Amino acid sequence: MEIYFLRHAIAVERGEGDFSDEERPLTEKGRQKMVAAIGGIRQLDLKIDALLSSPLVRAVQTAELLREHLPYAGALEIAEELKPETPLASLLRRIGEQNAERIVLVGHEPSLSSWIRDLLGCVPQASLQLKKGGLCRLDLERASESTSSRLIYLLQPRHLRAMGRQD
Repeated sequence: MEIYFLRHAIAVERGEGDFSDEERPLTEKGRQKMVAAIGGIRQLDLKIDALLSSPLVRAVQTAELLREHLPYAGALEIAEELKPETPLASLLRRIGEQNAERIVLVGHEPSLSSWIRDLLGCVPQASLQLKKGGLCRLDLERASESTSSRLIYLLQPRHLRAMGRQD
């Protein structure tokens, strides 16, 4: 099973505008950088069976950009399990319910990095962080905390944008 962790793109800062944390949208710069990063994701020849997003606006908007600019015609599923601070076990149950081999999860820090570290069996202090618009692929035997997993890549947005320029 291929699990892709994608952190949402650059959003309006906390306290800027009249947005609650859940409602903070992507900035125009964030949209532009994400579209450029998706150019790099296209170079990876990513095939998606399922696309799940946190219900927070910035994650949903990022997932919609991915859906718009990649060859994926499936549904965008809103997953409460991708909200910040959700336990890994809850997320893995949701993943296990999917009839999919390649799943993209759009969410937030510090949860994404924490889940990745946990699945890799890293110590909590291990330095692993997804920047806004970054993508990580793990291969899992099954959706379980006791499964073996393998890090295939961790690509920061600048890497994805550089790859996209090779188009």
